[in-house]
Amino acid sequence: MKQPNENLVAIKQRIEAPAPAVAAYIGDFRNAKEWMVGVEGVERLAEDVYRLRLESPVGKLEPEVKVLEHNDSIMRWAYTSTIEGGGEVSVAPSGGDSSSCIVSYLGDFELKGKVLNRAARLVGMERFARKNGERSLLRLKQLMEARRY
Repeated sequence: MKQPNENLVAIKQRIEAPAPAVAAYIGDFRNAKEWMVGVEGVERLAEDVYRLRLESPVGKLEPEVKVLEHNDSIMRWAYTSTIEGGGEVSVAPSGGDSSSCIVSYLGDFELKGKVLNRAARLVGMERFARKNGERSLLRLKQLMEARRY
């Protein structure tokens, strides 16, 4: 039985770039392959529906994703195949001059199927997801601060 928040990943990163610019970049899910570590490709299937190509400790995965919410401060999605769960990235201004922001990533996932999920736990999928999340926000920070968006 899955414990509450067993697979929860929560990470924050301060970025020296305006919140609206960061939110706009993140809000275009096609940009995920540029800043999300482990995302090798993004294919748009329909309005707010995408297929991701992911590298993982259990091999290549191609989960489908439905964007549930997107506005100036948050993007929230749910996995609809291969992976159960979802995630969100929120952007909040930081400081009085609006030149920086705090980006928060929150993700909860579990691979569908007991055998696949057990294999994922054995190879350290949670640790892998946390490291990739940390590296992703660092990559996003580097892109945004270098104004390469």
